[in-house]
Order: sequence, then C-alpha cells, then structure tokens
Amino acid sequence: MSATVPAAETIPTVDQDEFDAVLASEARPVLADFTASWCGPCAELAPRLEQFAAAEGGRVRVVAVDVDASPELSARYDVVAMPTLILFAGGVPVLRLSGPEDLATVAAGLDALDAMDALGALEEESSLSAPGRLGRGPRAARLLRFKGRGPGVIITPEQSAGQSAGQGGQVDTVIDVPAGHTTFGMVSDADELGSLTGLDPDALDSLVVHSETPLDLAPVLRLTGLSDLSLDAPGIGTAEAGQLATLRNLRSLTLTNPDGDGEGEISPEVLRELRAALPHTEINGQWALPALRHLLADDASGDQDGQGDQEAGQTVEGALAARRRGGEAVTAYVTVRVPEGAHAFAPGSPEGLPVSVSLPESSPWRLVGEPVFPHTADAKLSGTALIVLELAGPADRSELDLDLEARVQTCADGSCHPPVTLRLGCVPTG
Repeated sequence: MSATVPAAETIPTVDQDEFDAVLASEARPVLADFTASWCGPCAELAPRLEQFAAAEGGRVRVVAVDVDASPELSARYDVVAMPTLILFAGGVPVLRLSGPEDLATVAAGLDALDAMDALGALEEESSLSAPGRLGRGPRAARLLRFKGRGPGVIITPEQSAGQSAGQGGQVDTVIDVPAGHTTFGMVSDADELGSLTGLDPDALDSLVVHSETPLDLAPVLRLTGLSDLSLDAPGIGTAEAGQLATLRNLRSLTLTNPDGDGEGEISPEVLRELRAALPHTEINGQWALPALRHLLADDASGDQDGQGDQEAGQTVEGALAARRRGGEAVTAYVTVRVPEGAHAFAPGSPEGLPVSVSLPESSPWRLVGEPVFPHTADAKLSGTALIVLELAGPADRSELDLDLEARVQTCADGSCHPPVTLRLGCVPTG
C-alpha cells in the first residue's frame, strides 16, 4: 500500500500583532516564511511549503509574513531577500535560510530541536546563542570623510551630495549625513578601498566590495559599525575569515569568489571559520544556533576516514559537534546523512542493523544514558538524522579531542548494503 500524501495546508498570512501573539503562545516551533506577492521564487516555494505544513503540522506551526504589508517585521529580523525562512523555538530564531532549494534542512532542524528538547538543552542553547538583532536605534548625524577619491555612496531615505575639502594638502571627499539616515558604500578597486581609512569606525551601515584581484582588508576591518557586508573578491581564506571577527555588529555577510575562479564557491573550511568568528551573523543567507550549524550547506565537520568501501551514490556522511555544559558534562551532536532514496535504522527497528555510536576503549569520555534518536513511526532514518549523546569527561576546559565511531547500514529498493563505520572527531566548545 502506498503512503498517503497529506493534503496541502493553506498557510495563513499574519501581521505584526498576530505574529507576536503566535510566538508568545505557540508551544510548537514556528516557521515563518517571509514572502512577497511579486517574488517568483516565493511562488515556486509556496506549494511545497503547504505540503510541508500539512506533513509536519504536529510539530511545527507555519505562518507567512508579507514583507510589503508588514515592513516592521522584515526590519526586525533584517530580511532583505525573499523567500527567507526563519525557524523559531521558544520565541527566538534558531535557524535561518534564504532562498532554500528544498525544505529538508528545516525538517532536519525540527529533528534536532526534538532531540535537544528531550535532553533539556534547547532553552540553554537558545539563551546563550540567539543572535543580537535588536538594531542600534536611529542614527545620529555624521560626516563621511574619505581620503582622496571616495567610493560610490547611497544615503537613504534621501541622497546627500558630497563636496571636496582640503585637509593637510590632501583633497578629501566629505558627505554630510543627516540624522536618521543610513549609508551604503560601494567599492570597486584598491584606490577606493584605501579611501575608507579616513572614515570613523561607525560611519557606514552597509558596504559592497568588488575586486578582480586580492585586497588588503585592513580598511574594511576598521569599520566595526558595519551591519551588512558583501565581499566579491579572490584570496579570502581561513586567515581572512578569522580576521572578520572584529566586525562584531555585522548582521549579514555575503562572500563570493574567494578563490578567484568566478564560480563563487566557498570552501567548507572557510565557512566553518566564518561561522565560528561571527556566530551572530547570517552568512550567505544562512544562520543557525551553534548546535544546529551542522545542518547548513557545506558545513560538515569531523574526520570521515575509514568509511569502508561505499558504492557510488550510496555514500553515508557524518559530522560531529559538541558543547560543554559545565563541569564534566558535554552534549554531542552526531549528524548522519543518508543517500537520497535510502534509509538507515534507529534502535527498535524490526529489520536491518540499527545505527550505533560508540567511544574508543581508550577514550577519556564516557556515555551518560542512551543516545537520543529522531522519533519516526517506522524507526527508519532518511535524509539528515541528528543523534544526541550526553557525555562526561575531563572537567578542565583544555582543547581535548572527542572521537567516536558511528556504524551505519543503509537499505534502498529492497536491498541493504554492508554497514560502514564513520570515524568522527571534534573539540567540544563552550
């Protein structure tokens, strides 16, 4: 008998008061779809989101926010691209995706929240890690003083003209910014980038930097008041990503072309460094609590050697993250990604070999209780599954590695593959 596909559910559009009431009263996580009537990708997402709401209605409430009808909500959560999906738990954002290709990451996020809630870890994680997106209030009047030829600048809601002014024999560009206005700068070459050295650290709100050659980021790193930054330039690696930690007020970062190949691909290593350096910043349209970062694209972590001879198209992937909870307590998050069309087995399954997680005999860590697996009606795991473990270990906060093994068997189309062993490692944080 084939599975019944739930009927699509109409998603209500809410205004600010209704949205706040939902967040305050809803016990389930809330998924907000920030959308617009003129947005083509939003229209493409809508039918899939309605099916998702029907299928997952037991554990999530889905609402839509029209950014044109409720601009105060889009401003509150810094939504500038549509569609943007924000998953809330306990009234605070825990996962954010802009222009998602599918809803698998949201479903995996719900699995993770279920597991964290079962361990009582969700409230602590949210209170420690929720991004500070409260804004800084109306901007005061200020002068933008560029050394030499300044970059292009847009000032909203009104355009203010620049003027030349002599300073120590150097002709500078000075722009008067009225109170309550925001500034958007555009840099297209090294000369324009150098002109930023005359600015006060909080002079610009947003900055776009484009270059076909590597740049010295020092002038950008001075602008600690930046809220939004877009870097389209080669030569940005893990070292440069770590330097961006100085921009602690940054709410949004877009990074493209770090290798100069024009493809805009960012290595997983650079992404991990950026997310560690800027834990409260949306990076390339994505953000998540530290415990959920493994769900984001290209952010797998851990050593995945020793996976056995896996057949093409049937590769099982794994990742490991861990957070100290005080004293000897550590919560570990094991992510297992099962190939499309295949499934693995949770403990209690009447068929197949269930996924098992174990520590090496020589490990200084020990398991406390049993691992928590995602709850499914048939004990089958598909897509991305999160397994949560409580551990005890050394009480000191030194960088002691955590290593473990996950043994996974997958089945598809009536046949099962030999189990593979994923050897995963990380250093607990927190």
